Amino acid sequence: MIVSLKPIDIRERHVLENLFSYYVYEFSQPLGLSLDSDGKYAFKSETLNPYWLRDDHHPYFIFSDGELAGFVLVRRYPPNIAVWDIDQFFVLRKFKGKGVGKKALAAALDQRFGDWQIRIMKENIDVLGFWQSAVEELVEGDYSLGLDMDNELEMYFIRLLYQGKSKLQCLDFVD
Repeated sequence: MIVSLKPIDIRERHVLENLFSYYVYEFSQPLGLSLDSDGKYAFKSETLNPYWLRDDHHPYFIFSDGELAGFVLVRRYPPNIAVWDIDQFFVLRKFKGKGVGKKALAAALDQRFGDWQIRIMKENIDVLGFWQSAVEELVEGDYSLGLDMDNELEMYFIRLLYQGKSKLQCLDFVD
């Protein structure tokens, strides 16, 4: 299985927005979200604007064997620009449990070495095990996990220093 990241061009933004509605749906149970009057899980699409306006924001599609499998949004963390932040990360259900998410995370970190963090909403505790497992494979347990505040929300923060190529195989980056 080849997992690759592809930078999202502004002309492909509509595809990201379509995927984002599925991403919001994933939060419907832990956050108790409801459909809007059009039967959609709405989000403010303008929150994606910095990914095409700022040099420190990087949007990527995730592909598995050439098939669109999700997205990852990487940025410098606004309160501390020395830290890279996995702002949003989504893998379609079809690809879950197959290693796609772990390989996509490795591919994202391979693009930029240094201090990283992953924030997980307390209400989304079900995904904490995935993140711990994925990070464990990348840095052999050399990370911290704790609760901290972000935008007035208490969240889990995984913090790590990433210094080089992961041991996860089948990675490819498409320019």
